Amino acid sequence: MSSEKWRVTHKRLSLWVLAGWAAWSLPGYAAGAQMAPPASPVSLAGSEALATVAGTSVEMSGAPVAFNAQGRLQIFDGARLQVARDAGAQMDLARGGTIRLCGPARVDLARGGGGALLIALDAGGVELRYAAAVPDSLLTPDFRLTTVVPPRQMAAVSANAGLEADGTLCLTNHGSALSVQNLWTGAQRFVIGGDSLEFHPGGATTAVAACPCASPAPAAVTTPASAEGALFPSSPALAVQANGAAGAATPANAPAPRRTHHNALVRFFRWLAGKN
Repeated sequence: MSSEKWRVTHKRLSLWVLAGWAAWSLPGYAAGAQMAPPASPVSLAGSEALATVAGTSVEMSGAPVAFNAQGRLQIFDGARLQVARDAGAQMDLARGGTIRLCGPARVDLARGGGGALLIALDAGGVELRYAAAVPDSLLTPDFRLTTVVPPRQMAAVSANAGLEADGTLCLTNHGSALSVQNLWTGAQRFVIGGDSLEFHPGGATTAVAACPCASPAPAAVTTPASAEGALFPSSPALAVQANGAAGAATPANAPAPRRTHHNALVRFFRWLAGKN
């Protein structure tokens, strides 16, 4: 068997194994369910949805069909979503954040250990916008993309990726660092915020201007506090302290805090306490 035939066969086997695992882990799943809300919402006792989805020309299979109280389709462990060409869909994650799909796209979702999210991208594009406390993974037949989460901190995932027919993965990162591993060679590369790269199955990596499935940036707003008006500012909007608590980051161009003046008695006691 030639190397090219073996590569194609290995891809198909990998996808079959993933689909078989999803089907085995969810007995009684319903296939080919169309996104049409029923007359009344359906609830599944003992099951926790990964997300809800809204969009046009979306088909779901591989998982039970259920709707929440707002009539939105719920996405459970092992679900597969297919989005038609020139269509789109947005998933609102139960843990917070969004994943946008750009058609034509095929995506499988599964729950990993520790609450991690496993996304298998078979075709199309995705846009990831969420905070991650555990490393999530996005799998293609040739690559594994993993979020880099520092100890006791959270990663600000903000990236868009597109998968081409030949297996090339295009990745634009606007947030925390991401790790991309070639499943054939084992080669690994870290993609930091601001990078836009194409990863080819053969091992080559090239810089590109942009990748598919990116949200358009809003119109610039010129104000004294923020003259950039960019969708993804150069300074982070979220800072995580050493104890894991999150708070708003101070802008780089913010003025220095004003020194508070106290009367003589207050200054004397502050001097005694060593706080002068």
